[in-house]
Amino acid sequence: MIEPKTFRISKERKELIAKYANISVNIYGILSVDEFVEVFNHYENQVKTTADEAELALLRYAKQFSNEAEYSIKNSIISGPEFQPCFDTYKEDVKNFRAAQKGKPRYLPDKDEFLRYHDCIYREPEKPYADLKAFIVKNKLTKKKADGIINADDGDLIDLHELIQSSVLSASDEIEFFTERGYSFKNIDILNEFMQQVMNVHNNTRMFENNGHTPDEIFEKYERPKLKPLPQTPFVFGSQSHIKILPSRNGACPCGSGKKYKRCCGKEQKS
Repeated sequence: MIEPKTFRISKERKELIAKYANISVNIYGILSVDEFVEVFNHYENQVKTTADEAELALLRYAKQFSNEAEYSIKNSIISGPEFQPCFDTYKEDVKNFRAAQKGKPRYLPDKDEFLRYHDCIYREPEKPYADLKAFIVKNKLTKKKADGIINADDGDLIDLHELIQSSVLSASDEIEFFTERGYSFKNIDILNEFMQQVMNVHNNTRMFENNGHTPDEIFEKYERPKLKPLPQTPFVFGSQSHIKILPSRNGACPCGSGKKYKRCCGKEQKS
């Protein structure tokens, strides 16, 4: 690595690299400096960076403008607010998320879309969350506000998104998340439909462990291609060549002698 004291980086350059780091942790949660360089250079191919420059720029920017840096950087790993090096679970979280991310494609939208993630509460696709909110309002699943208007709490949906994104909530935990916040269901049909809406939200949330992809996208891009195609001919049980099927003991011997199997070749099968 280049000696830090002799490596000059302009303020504008540090700000640009830090901006991309803030965006990256909002989408990916955790990534290495080398991976960050690939992301930065993908979008800024006219002013590419290197691992040496990027790491120094991020360290210096975080030290000088700590309130502006959404990221943390330690041992060449860049992480978001959910994964602070001061947390007791930091090492274990990094290990688990890095293992989950391994081999999965990275979400790289067009540049305009990528830059929208500078807003830490930006989420896309939005439609599953809008559909869930509409269902909550339609079925009056929350308590009345002071003005008498039933509404879905956007704060709850923001929290839900963040918890799913960072894999804090499993699909089985999400209904409990709402019941603990005072949501109630009049009957089993509404609950079942609500569960479907929540599952749709889960499957269409961009997750850190998926390198920014949704579970549905990962299935299509990563899992479905690995599925073996169904055989062209129907499977017949017992048709495998390695399975030997014996004739009936009292049936005709297959050798053509005219004798019963047990009186002919079947004698050889006796122990």
